[in-house]
Amino acid sequence: MDRAPESIYLLDMTRCEPSNAIDIHFGLGKWTAVAYSISAGAGRMLFSGPDTQAPPIRLDLGVRGWYHIFIATYRHHVFPDYMLLLKLTSDKGYTRSAVESFRANKDLVPPEMVLGSTDLSEAYWKSADLTGESIIFHRPEFGLRRETTANIAYVRLTPMSDREIANAQQQAKPGDRRLIANYDGGQNSFWAPASDQEMKNEFQAMDQSDFKTVLWGCARSFATYYPSRVASLVAWSFGLPGIMRAGRQAIERQQRSEFDPLRSAIECAHEIGIDIYPQVRMIGEQLPPNHIHYTGPGAFQKEHPEYRCISPSGNPTRHLSQAFEPVRAKYVALFREWVEDYLADGVCIVFNRSWPYVLYEKPVLDSFMDKYGFEMKSVDPYDERVLAHRASFLTELLRETRQMLDAVGASQGRRLKTAYVIPAVGLEPEGCPDLGPFTTPRSHAMDIETWIKDALVDHLIVNIQHVGDPKGIEAREILRPYITLARGTPTEIYADLYPRRQSADSMRIRAMECYDEGVDGLCFWDCQARSERLSGWAMHKKLGQKESLAHMKPFADALFKREQLLTLDGYDVTDEFGLPSDG
Repeated sequence: MDRAPESIYLLDMTRCEPSNAIDIHFGLGKWTAVAYSISAGAGRMLFSGPDTQAPPIRLDLGVRGWYHIFIATYRHHVFPDYMLLLKLTSDKGYTRSAVESFRANKDLVPPEMVLGSTDLSEAYWKSADLTGESIIFHRPEFGLRRETTANIAYVRLTPMSDREIANAQQQAKPGDRRLIANYDGGQNSFWAPASDQEMKNEFQAMDQSDFKTVLWGCARSFATYYPSRVASLVAWSFGLPGIMRAGRQAIERQQRSEFDPLRSAIECAHEIGIDIYPQVRMIGEQLPPNHIHYTGPGAFQKEHPEYRCISPSGNPTRHLSQAFEPVRAKYVALFREWVEDYLADGVCIVFNRSWPYVLYEKPVLDSFMDKYGFEMKSVDPYDERVLAHRASFLTELLRETRQMLDAVGASQGRRLKTAYVIPAVGLEPEGCPDLGPFTTPRSHAMDIETWIKDALVDHLIVNIQHVGDPKGIEAREILRPYITLARGTPTEIYADLYPRRQSADSMRIRAMECYDEGVDGLCFWDCQARSERLSGWAMHKKLGQKESLAHMKPFADALFKREQLLTLDGYDVTDEFGLPSDG
């Protein structure tokens, strides 16, 4: 940031109003103040726990003009889950801010970004004209995130140069909107939205960004997070803790409010100019004790055990098979509901989870015998004929989906699109031989070549869970066959790279490699969690600007800082004897 040395530190959060919502003790309706100091001076941070019912509080910033805003938070290691809600008075919704803690051996971050037990996490939030603005702080009230602790340590304001102000006032360029956000379903139980205003908080993260599309997880097979006329409503199991309880309470809260979360999500996306594709994960029953419901697979599967995939040894599996016409018809009806009744812009299927999709069911075996004149089970399971035959049934689902979308789209005067998320490498069954560059999807009945050749997929999202080398060279090698295959076709290729947690500069470097290889854009899995990490999300929002990424290192490096505490609640925490030793 050009004028970083001129930063203003707002260290004393007890300046927030109303003052009667702040105390030095824990209490109902209170934020708890704790003294601390850093190199910039002494201050008082605020905490609120899930049972405090602490109200929103407002910090008068006392400045005029444009500033970069940084938010500092503290995380106690015994209570690792922290979540703060914050917004400027003019914002349409709250931003969600988790303490940005990184894991040294799992995340792509330099050592200086890994927090110690007495460090604050300082992260860039946004740049804005703060004339007449205050910051409102709040804590989560509903959903799984309600169980977190909220903390605000300090706010740092850095005045912006004329150059930075001019850049900030520029609208996002349409040509840079090449990002896809995947909200895989966790948002439903994380936050339990039951009003349009609460849903706006989710979409606040994508406003004024390079995102053009959101994939909205709203179905687990034929169990939905919204009141569907095609599928059954998610029925979380009673009596289990954590996400099971939060998910059940979310559904109950929405029903009491007569709130349709899918309709609200689509309206919120369109309000900020983003396309939205409802998304299904073709889930099966889970292992006990969360085997009864756990967001799927819904009543249809329980009522039709005859439609399950059958293993090579003849045993039923936990998943429905696409070899059965009624299963495919049910999915197409669900997709039709999304685009016809709800006016979504397309549909998304997650294929990088929840296989098998087709195995050795009677329609598969009978049709193989009719085609080849011998038993399918007599042939190696990775024989080209077996792979192609199994894949033909899944391809038929996509073909029937495309036909439905074309018919509905023609009646609406628009093209409805498809996005399919596929596994890239390393997730094939044990013992699978090398089947070429598409080994993993081919082993799970995905015929990518036909999908692209027959224009069945608009956005092919290559999900690379294997982190690979930090510079992204290995990712380029994995992406190359897909890019080559799609060249000259309507299909666009998107890279979805892990890990979820990276430094901003790591994201920048790896994004450049993907663009240099020829991807059309980037997709990000689990944005319901990624968007809660302020500094990382600030980089995510700009990763569509592929021509500018080479010059963004100073911006990336300025987004996160580890700030060491000097004192905390009256003790010198730089002295080893000023720390507790009780574990």
